[in-house]
Order: sequence, then C-alpha cells, then structure tokens
Amino acid sequence: MGPIPQRIAPLTWRKPAFIWTPLALALAIGGPAALFYADPALQRLAGVMGAAVFALALVTLGASWMLGRAPRVRRVVVVHVVTAGAIVALITPFVLIELLALVADYERQGAGDGFTFAMSMAMTPLALVIALPVSLLSGIVFAWVALKRGDPEASDLVADDRFDVQPFR
Repeated sequence: MGPIPQRIAPLTWRKPAFIWTPLALALAIGGPAALFYADPALQRLAGVMGAAVFALALVTLGASWMLGRAPRVRRVVVVHVVTAGAIVALITPFVLIELLALVADYERQGAGDGFTFAMSMAMTPLALVIALPVSLLSGIVFAWVALKRGDPEASDLVADDRFDVQPFR
C-alpha cells in the first residue's frame, strides 16, 4: 500500500500581512514600471495598469476566499493575476484611444477624429503580447512574497480525528 494522501492546506498570508502584502504589491507592480526608467509617462501607465490588474485579481481572490475556496497552491493565485491581466489588456487599448482622442480634441478641435475603433482593435494583440508575460511574472512574485503554505495540522477544513481514537467501545 502507498502512503496515505493528505489534504493540501490552503495558502495563508505571510505574517505580518501589513508588511508583506504591500511589499509584494510594490515588487509586483513596481518591477514592471521600473523597466521604463527613461520614460515617466510609460512608468505611470505601467503603474496604473498594474494597479488595475491587482485590484481585479485581489477582488476575485477575495471572492474565492469568501466562498470557502481558498487557494491551496500558488499556481491558482498566478492564474487569477494572469486572467485579470488579460482582461485589463483587452480593455486598455479602447480606453487609451478614447483618452488620446479627448486630449487631441482639447489641444485642437476635431483632432480626435483621427483615433478610430480600428486603431484600438489593431493595438489589442500588442497589448496582450506585452501584458500576459508581465502579469505572469508579477503574479509569481506576488504569490511567493505575500503568501506561504498553510499548516496542514492547523487547517480547519478537515476534522482530524486521528488522535481521538477509542477502539473497542
């Protein structure tokens, strides 16, 4: 007979969470933004998009925790971040084109008419190609810095009666 399988305990926040969670977010969001050290506008854009990705990812993680499906492996956390990154990457070109059109119209009336829906559609694959690897690396950094493996003995998901054995009663 093989070994008795044990349930994997859910991940827990590394303690103290008020230090480790902001540190993990700073590394995961600030790392990609730091790549654009020569261009402050791209730094701000990367920071805003990273914040949007992690806001969405933390909402979905929180919802899964509230439903009693806490992540048991870091891979699940990374999948939440990459999925949020894909959603933000799909939305970003449409938002940016509208913002560019607004700025162009502010500078010169009618200049924003040159920014079209087709331009947004053309930018979408590029946004995905850039955002998916960045969100993957950011999710891995966040999962390893902010979360740790849970203690299987302290897990309240499984009633452990191994030490309360009273045979022959």
